Amino acid sequence: MASLATITALVVEQTRRPEVGNVTLAAIKSAVLRAHHTDFFPKDLATVTLPYTIPTNSPVYMDFSSISNTAVSNRSLKAVYGVDPITLRHQEKLEYRELDDLYDRDNVMRPSVYSLIGDTLRIYPQVWTGALEIIYYKNPAFTDVDVTSWIVDMYPNEIANWAAGIVFARTGFAEMARDFQDTHVKPFKEMLIASHLLGNVN
Repeated sequence: MASLATITALVVEQTRRPEVGNVTLAAIKSAVLRAHHTDFFPKDLATVTLPYTIPTNSPVYMDFSSISNTAVSNRSLKAVYGVDPITLRHQEKLEYRELDDLYDRDNVMRPSVYSLIGDTLRIYPQVWTGALEIIYYKNPAFTDVDVTSWIVDMYPNEIANWAAGIVFARTGFAEMARDFQDTHVKPFKEMLIASHLLGNVN
């Protein structure tokens, strides 16, 4: 967990603009989010178990509203499994489908699927297990004083340079912003993908 004050100081070293504190803070948050959204990094994966009451009336589907309250800081779901609520052993893997793709060419409903309706997770399981395991990509988290981000922890100076470029762009220094983009941001994005995109290396 990194201190926002520390990152702010690094940004101000580059911009020499301590008077634009709100712009700097917004730029830091934007830079951190953009860094994580460079790709889908394994280090951003999180998991949560969601228990539910097994229905007795054999419904076709079940809705879980406000899924972002369960999968905190959810950016995107990676996988949904039906699991045993005691052992958490996988019983069924659900495949993502758009709402208009729930039926195949023969108008037969696809088995073991899930869909998203806004912030509602809708599952169409073959096996009602009583619990789901949701694996998802988690966004970085901010408080008033800290930021929880493995990228910031590992690369504070690079994030500060990215944020400095954003500050320049938002305060009318377009040429400086372009220079930081070309000199710092692009190489950093390439390095993140080259170094952290794979979960394990043989």
